[in-house]
Amino acid sequence: MAVPHAKIQVTTRGSAGSTEVILRGIRQVVTLAEEDPEFYGHVLSVEVVTESEVQARLLERTFAAAPIPVHGLVVPGDYVTENGTELKARGLHYAVERRRAGWNSKPGRTFVVHYDEESVMVPGELRKLLAVLATTEKKILEGPIYYPLEYTNASALCRAMEANRPVGCFECRHVMEKGVPLHLHGSNLVIEEKFENTLGWDIGNHDGRPFIAEDYVFGMNAFLLGGSQVFGWHGCVMLEQPPFSVKSAFKQRHRWIFGVLQGLAMARRSDQFGRLPAGLRRNLVWGTRFRIATFAMGVVAGGFALLFLPLVLVRGVGALATGGSPPTHPGLVLWMAGVGALWLGSVLIGAWCNVADAGLSSLGRWTEIARAVAIAPIAGLIESSAALRAVVQWGMGRREVLWQPTPKTKAADASVDWRNVA
Repeated sequence: MAVPHAKIQVTTRGSAGSTEVILRGIRQVVTLAEEDPEFYGHVLSVEVVTESEVQARLLERTFAAAPIPVHGLVVPGDYVTENGTELKARGLHYAVERRRAGWNSKPGRTFVVHYDEESVMVPGELRKLLAVLATTEKKILEGPIYYPLEYTNASALCRAMEANRPVGCFECRHVMEKGVPLHLHGSNLVIEEKFENTLGWDIGNHDGRPFIAEDYVFGMNAFLLGGSQVFGWHGCVMLEQPPFSVKSAFKQRHRWIFGVLQGLAMARRSDQFGRLPAGLRRNLVWGTRFRIATFAMGVVAGGFALLFLPLVLVRGVGALATGGSPPTHPGLVLWMAGVGALWLGSVLIGAWCNVADAGLSSLGRWTEIARAVAIAPIAGLIESSAALRAVVQWGMGRREVLWQPTPKTKAADASVDWRNVA
């Protein structure tokens, strides 16, 4: 088959702790290339887009003898996009502008495989990805993400929060195959280079404030440009790491929801969005709002359950012992039991996906899965409260954006002053 060229692109600020996790991801790409240097030297390359000159040169020196090229691209401090884009999208668009000018140009069809700083794709998954890209006609594809890296260094509550995420990838697949971008994650995102160069990442800002969910905004822009047929699912697994502290995880969830609210507001103002059929506009807007609302209201439902279920349990045991009437309608109890089983089952599946590559023993894996299920109600309350806070702030007109990327090492996480981070 005609295998296209795949550019592994890591986009980073170059902040403390990022270099060591970027090295980990690149080493897995090099491990694959060493299996057949001549072949993979033609179809793989790595690009690190960073704001740190020191980091870029260090990475280039480290992999100077690797069978695939590793390029460091430094975003100039005075670089300004035409639309005033900031944060991560600024670096992404700088890379697009350099590619438009011919930087690291490759013959034939080329894809850009977007990594976060800590992303890892093992050789077996990279091989599968190349096979998928050789046969696909899609221009934007995604795959699932699991969270086993640095697993035991994260707090137990953070690990339980991440157990919700792998199951969410089943919904990601539905969204990508249907081609309606209610959700898009920026890592494990694979984009045909020609399409990315056409669209770019110069997404501007929302009422003078930078977008903090550039992936959602890009997905919406891609839909408006290319329609639903450009989206697809490659299905190859990427590994990442959970946040190390509850504060870090809370800020991450808050940033997701606030960023989507920004992106949705931006899309509704565009002329292209206004020209979509009314039914499709309604599905995009209310589908996204429904996702946000169910996430945010989870804190209400979870809080009610934590108060109500112990009472039902005590009264139910008493009714069984005395032969009295049940504490509430049996239909309600059955419904709550069914919903609870589905939710805890999804946590179990997600935890199983995460611990499979976490380097734990068999007993350790099952212990960790049981722990994640046991504390899932508390973890769910924490992350849902972050979503609710974002919705309330947005509704009150508080649109200030202070952004701190999720720290990539435990030491970096401990050094963050979270009081100055929205």
